Amino acid sequence: MAEQKPPAPPPAQTLLGLVRGVTSWTDCPVPLTAVINREIDSQGEVQDWVLVTTAPHWSAEQTRSTYQLRPAIEERHRQYKCFWDLARMTSCHFSLILSHVLFILLAYTLLQGHLFLRHREEVNRRTRLRTLELLGPTLEVIAAYYQQRFCLLSLPEFAEILLSLEEPARTKLRKRISVIKRDLYHLLANARPP
Repeated sequence: MAEQKPPAPPPAQTLLGLVRGVTSWTDCPVPLTAVINREIDSQGEVQDWVLVTTAPHWSAEQTRSTYQLRPAIEERHRQYKCFWDLARMTSCHFSLILSHVLFILLAYTLLQGHLFLRHREEVNRRTRLRTLELLGPTLEVIAAYYQQRFCLLSLPEFAEILLSLEEPARTKLRKRISVIKRDLYHLLANARPP
């Protein structure tokens, strides 16, 4: 006798209802459009909730799809409020505060536009530092120039070339690298704080 498989659970359903011209909300003098949402999951549990809008001509589907943008909007608001130093401005001058806020919002908008154009929308939920880290270069190369020619070398390739130099060239290069290292640390010691 063949075993009978249990029946598959019914698929989840979403039922929408629409009521136009609702005036029962006494604090709102404008007629409202209400969208009643009934969601039935695969276990048969029912959840009812209502969306209300002042748009008189929107369909139930259009109202619900617009509402689905809400989590993304809230997440982006949280990103620039918490991670873009929006509240770090300590000046009491209105013009400086306004400039600070406008520049942060402009930078945030430009970064979002860049992510959209590069088809990297999945990165926009990250913090600012993590986003910039993900967008930064992932390969470090060294450009070597000689007599109007250049080549790009990876760090291991460049290290291999340096290790295979003859002794007079190695001594000369060691002196030059120590000067570059000293100058680099001197620049870092005098760097202005952000």
